[in-house]
Amino acid sequence: MVRFSNMTRPTVAIVGGGISGLICARRLSQQGVHVTLFEAEPRLGGEIRTTTVAGHLIDMGAEAVHVSAPGMSALITELGLADDLINSNPGTSWLWTKRGLRHLPAGVGPAGPRHLRPVLSSGVMSIAGLLRAGLEPLLPRRTLNGDIGVGQYVGQRFGRQVVERFVDPVLGSLHAGNVNKLSLRAITPELATIADARGSVMMSRRGQKSGPPMSFATWAGGLSILIERLLTGTDVEVKTSTPIDSVRRLPNGRYQLQVTNGLVIEVDAVVLAVPARVAADLLRPLSQNTADILKRVRYASVATIIIAYPRAGVKEVHALGGTGLLVPSARGRLLKAATFLTTKWPHLADPNYFLVRLSSGRADEQEIEKLDDDALVARLHSDLVDATGITAEPVQFYVQRWPAAIPQLEVGHLELVAKVREELDHYSGLMLAGSSYDGLGIAACIRSGERAAASCLSLIGNLGFNRSLQ
Repeated sequence: MVRFSNMTRPTVAIVGGGISGLICARRLSQQGVHVTLFEAEPRLGGEIRTTTVAGHLIDMGAEAVHVSAPGMSALITELGLADDLINSNPGTSWLWTKRGLRHLPAGVGPAGPRHLRPVLSSGVMSIAGLLRAGLEPLLPRRTLNGDIGVGQYVGQRFGRQVVERFVDPVLGSLHAGNVNKLSLRAITPELATIADARGSVMMSRRGQKSGPPMSFATWAGGLSILIERLLTGTDVEVKTSTPIDSVRRLPNGRYQLQVTNGLVIEVDAVVLAVPARVAADLLRPLSQNTADILKRVRYASVATIIIAYPRAGVKEVHALGGTGLLVPSARGRLLKAATFLTTKWPHLADPNYFLVRLSSGRADEQEIEKLDDDALVARLHSDLVDATGITAEPVQFYVQRWPAAIPQLEVGHLELVAKVREELDHYSGLMLAGSSYDGLGIAACIRSGERAAASCLSLIGNLGFNRSLQ
């Protein structure tokens, strides 16, 4: 491996100990860079957090890894975790419609349906809605100027029912946002490509193989095992409970970080693997304009609740045979989505408890912030009762709140991020990484961190540091 020699070791500070910061630190350390990682919280992992409920280790943030996402399988193998993967059980999710629970049709994803036949037989849409959706291949194909909301584009092609009954509960739930504001280019690049080619969504997909089903997996100890393994075999210096007060560029082109505890360090490059709002505050002394742009990124506050029901009290509830439940925002419920953990994950089967994970919170909603934990659990349990017919009462619960946690990749997001990175080109050695910039999900965050590491290595090479074979 080609590494920097110990005599001329460059230094990089990474601010933020989520998965983007950790993978960036790993890649840099593997190339001989001296890395110091600062995390304001007492723990690493960001929104990957595992806790114990009813004797089981359960993830309260990200729930699973998408194994077939680019680079994910290779990283899992690199970390020695491939043999311990636990794949989710096969099954389908429910949609909570005005007509009751209906199975999410095969081939329906965040960008709408791939095929109309499963939608036709699902009972989710009205005849009028189906007829409107079926017109999609015949509609005029307009040139897409700039960006547009995913919901707006899908509505133009398939009609509002597809947006309200499929795109909103699937995509809106995942991003905790308004699908009419979420960026087509940032969220669904596949659709943006079709739109740019003035194509029909259905005709573009005709003849395409659906490919293997999305493979989701975890580990018996939860996703925290990823966090524990990412820095193994490295010499990254980790400082938790250590917020950064300021980042300043020195006349020599290096960077000075002022730490809350009074420590001052000087490094060759800085990676801000933090939310855009935090990066904005750190960058304001360097560039007011960059900070103002970053402040445009909005966030949704969400909450994850794990409820343990008595197993005997829910064994006759038919809905729990599915893997989960998606709730369209038009239902007007606090419940956004539910995962029936005991059904979905083989390692969470329990003779005494049935475990359910409930999600709540969307952009522009503050209701969950007004409720204490008991009231929040009561409201979400009530919604689940109405949806599934559960009559048992919770015997245990755990509430994890995530204030201002989900960045809203809204219309114009890619242009916003490009502008920020263009501004930062004037400050060689300053990079951004994380979901606020490059997308949600573990795989996207890993790609973002690796991109920042590659940029650092390119910069350091240009600075004239010597490399040696080791």
